[in-house]
Amino acid sequence: MITISDVAAGKIKEIMKAEGMPQAGLRIFSGGGGCGCSGPQYEIAIDDKAGQGDTVVENQGAKLYVDSETATALAEAELSFISDERGEGFVINFPKGAPQAGGCNCGPDTASGGGSCGSGGGSKGGGCGCGC
Repeated sequence: MITISDVAAGKIKEIMKAEGMPQAGLRIFSGGGGCGCSGPQYEIAIDDKAGQGDTVVENQGAKLYVDSETATALAEAELSFISDERGEGFVINFPKGAPQAGGCNCGPDTASGGGSCGSGGGSKGGGCGCGC
């Protein structure tokens, strides 16, 4: 089951208080996408209650609502919060590596004699072949 880091829990509570919704939490859900090599995409939004079939994860009073399909995909993940020179925001950490979407088409292009995805060097195409 996905967990919430202590830092993320503090930030969730701070956001809910600022929004005037201290009882609310964050909802994490699959945002579609998941183009080739990039893997699945997830989105986060404020929600005031759990939906039917949701998993509710709590840490220090901070709540995270996750639908069953997303909960399965994020089973061993952790919601964290980072702040650095590039900005700040929630991140999902996968201790065993992020899930991949498949269908990448990256790697050596054996038909053209070498090169990897988008590298030139005889590689056909470029990019991950997903049409994004």
